[in-house]
Amino acid sequence: MFLLHAAAERVAADLDRAAVEMGLRDVRDWFVLAALDDGQQRTQLELSRMVCVDKTTLISVLDRLERHELIVRTVDPNDRRVRIPQITPAGQRIFAKFATARDAAEARALAGVEPKERALLLQVLAHIADDTPALQPAR
Repeated sequence: MFLLHAAAERVAADLDRAAVEMGLRDVRDWFVLAALDDGQQRTQLELSRMVCVDKTTLISVLDRLERHELIVRTVDPNDRRVRIPQITPAGQRIFAKFATARDAAEARALAGVEPKERALLLQVLAHIADDTPALQPAR
């Protein structure tokens, strides 16, 4: 578990730097944009579970993204207390731009790892995270 944590921290630090360079606070901002970019409508609670961010922390991330006009929140027509975050065109542009930085960070982290080992790593990580709906890696 220590190695898994250390590996995640290494990649997250790399992605946090890239996020800051693009005007985001950290990689969590991009996780939220990535989750919203698929066009599915999710409540804030569903989004919190999907990106593995505490719902209280997610609210501050959403507030920040909304201030920067990267997302908007609409009222759920079935329950006025529930908000549905949606990505804006500006958010989609940042999401797409950050994908390049994500790919570069992934390439640095996996440099020297054979394709079969990469596939096995993804399989093992998916198995570990099985009961948490995670974002799918870009292809």
